[in-house]
Amino acid sequence: MRLEQFDGKRIAILGWGREGQCAAATLSQRLPDAKLSVLVERGPRPAHWPGWTGSFDERLEQFDILLRSPGVPVDHPALVAASRTGVSIVNPASIWFSQRPDVPVIGVTGSKGKSTTASLLAHLLQASGYRVLLAGNIGEPLLGHLDLNADYVVLELSSYQLTDLDAVLTMGLFTRLFDEHLDWHGSRAAYFASKLRIADLLAGRPLLVNAADPLLLDCTRRIEGLVQANRWPEFHRRGDSLWLDDHLCLDLAELNLTGRHNLDNAALALAAARRLGGRTETLLEALRSFRPLAHRLEPLARQAGLDWVNDSISTSPHATRAALESLADRPITLIVGGQNRPADWQPVLEWCRSRPLAALVALPDTGRVVAEVLREGGCVANNRICQVDNLGEAVAAAATLSAENGVVLLSPGAPSFPRFQDFEARGDAFRQAVADYSDRSTA
Repeated sequence: MRLEQFDGKRIAILGWGREGQCAAATLSQRLPDAKLSVLVERGPRPAHWPGWTGSFDERLEQFDILLRSPGVPVDHPALVAASRTGVSIVNPASIWFSQRPDVPVIGVTGSKGKSTTASLLAHLLQASGYRVLLAGNIGEPLLGHLDLNADYVVLELSSYQLTDLDAVLTMGLFTRLFDEHLDWHGSRAAYFASKLRIADLLAGRPLLVNAADPLLLDCTRRIEGLVQANRWPEFHRRGDSLWLDDHLCLDLAELNLTGRHNLDNAALALAAARRLGGRTETLLEALRSFRPLAHRLEPLARQAGLDWVNDSISTSPHATRAALESLADRPITLIVGGQNRPADWQPVLEWCRSRPLAALVALPDTGRVVAEVLREGGCVANNRICQVDNLGEAVAAAATLSAENGVVLLSPGAPSFPRFQDFEARGDAFRQAVADYSDRSTA
């Protein structure tokens, strides 16, 4: 939907996160006479915009257009009812695509690794001399860049965004596929279908998938334009090394990234960058200079004789297992727990049975249940489990329980709601709690 189609319409922005705030700022600037309202079901609403906080219910039907922030489910009953009465429901990023079809966009999605892979690709393309915007789920709403002057947009796409995005992508990257966000989507099939919509937006243009993920390969095998990346003879991971054909390119130890799964992400980003004109030598040099993102196996300062690692991005047991694998050579104290939603901890159970945890610290709301599962599975001794109420208590407990020269890993395996606004706020709080504990312990 183009901007001129909003003229004279009654518009409601649903949600007041980054996307909602960006949409309000952009539309008020571009369409000063637009009739804008901001509606949220929970959380604060800006005082200077008309609207309400509370249940959407049938009140959505009084508008002509609803701008859906990614956190609002597309099958929300109020949205479904409004749509039936003729109300248009628009993904804010779709507006950008309708206005800027001239800019090539590379979409990056996956159940894990999409942020790192998107950031890697943007970094590699910039090192190759291209002007690049990194946007999307990583925190930079696309709609705020209508006047963009760039060669490429690298767009991280969550399942929430892909569900109803109207766009044309030049290339797609798909990192991994496993059960995630089932509370939002309602079923595994619905979640997978949202992720696989990236193929619809490509319409036969290249979709590079991580060939090391058998489930992903199986679900994409019939897609036109499929390219199996991370596989010989192209860039691919072997153990803890990255290879091109039969030539060793670099070892994991040469990178500022933790975990061999990041070599899978790197292989995918390198494959895309080479297709877009990057030279192999330049790309490998740029890969070595890449700095990891915050909250993704982020090493914090060594405190109280321990290494502290912030993996707050972990919102599923699969992500927690990947974090544990990355630190497998160390005695690990794991901090888990978050929003109560369906989750299968079998992947972590399988890993920890043969590599028991040094200790486990359980946070609300799911930590108690996870602790019981892992204790019964022989993954941690009963006297090495502590249940706490907040991150400050978690840090103090971990410092007491951890093995000498061990590592304390915050990898919650669950979303941050309702105690934190997002995983970034949770990670920031953990970082501060570690620093505060250190100050007390050395006072």
